[in-house]
Amino acid sequence: MGRASGGAIAFALVATVVLAALSVAGYSGAIRGFGPELAIFPAILAAVMLAGLVVSIVLNVRGSKGRDAWFSDAVAQGFAFRKQGSAPGLPGLLFRSGEKTEVFDVVDALDSPTPFLAGTITGTYGSDTSLPRRIAASFIALPLPTAVPNIVLLGSGIGMLTLAGVAMAGRQRLSLEGDFDRSFTLYCPSGYERDALYIFAPDLMQRLIETTAGCDVELVDDWMFVYSSPGRYRDEGALARIMATTELVQQKTHRQTRSYADDRAVTAASPRTVSPEEHAAGAGAVGAAGRRLRTRAGGAQRLVTVLSSVVVAGALAYYFFTEILPTL
Repeated sequence: MGRASGGAIAFALVATVVLAALSVAGYSGAIRGFGPELAIFPAILAAVMLAGLVVSIVLNVRGSKGRDAWFSDAVAQGFAFRKQGSAPGLPGLLFRSGEKTEVFDVVDALDSPTPFLAGTITGTYGSDTSLPRRIAASFIALPLPTAVPNIVLLGSGIGMLTLAGVAMAGRQRLSLEGDFDRSFTLYCPSGYERDALYIFAPDLMQRLIETTAGCDVELVDDWMFVYSSPGRYRDEGALARIMATTELVQQKTHRQTRSYADDRAVTAASPRTVSPEEHAAGAGAVGAAGRRLRTRAGGAQRLVTVLSSVVVAGALAYYFFTEILPTL
């Protein structure tokens, strides 16, 4: 159980006891003016908080067991393991668009025959908008044999990129062949539609549906990222599943990207790097127009911004017509 969650549970426990005591005092008539008809409200709140406490404790116990298994499995495989630290300089959207990003329980298997990084990332997103939020997400990062255009596959439903407020400019949306649009929505830079369809051939799309359902997938520079809900890999056997999934996905992805080359690039491809600055300087296998998707504020962020503007304008108008105009 982490320090933050333990503190929250302790606070909720104290609040539950206080509410329960207040309810008992009301029913017993110990507090003047606070009888049984009002005592029902703190009783309901105490019951709700007690139920929440039970759920939180159960989830924390399960999460602790999952983290222990995650760590022991990583050690058994000979992988490096990091419990907490600043986010590595990876080019994925959740890594480059957040502030105060940190990673937790990271398994580093980049030196293995099937290289990958996997763990949890937390960060503050949309801090420059009217709807900032701090979210946590599970991630898998797979190195690719060469740099490719920035392509995003948003999984069906509300995924982690959507929760982070990351939205793609609508004109970059590309329809997939067959029924794959039911599982993913693909976005690629304008002018790179043929490249995206070449990389995400039907057999690779089918493999992604089988292994990454409900996740968001991003290709950027020479990396592939899979983003999913936090705690997705916190049960026993999670690392074994990731290794199997990574091997299956990399077989198809490497085959589709190994021979990829962008005729619009002006320099040769660079070796894999680990910082955004190095990627920006060396990702020469892709033309400038294809290296990054154009993003925009999400629908919820735009709605909050508009409503905030309307409230401010209404308040100013009310003040003008009720306070200033009568004095003129």
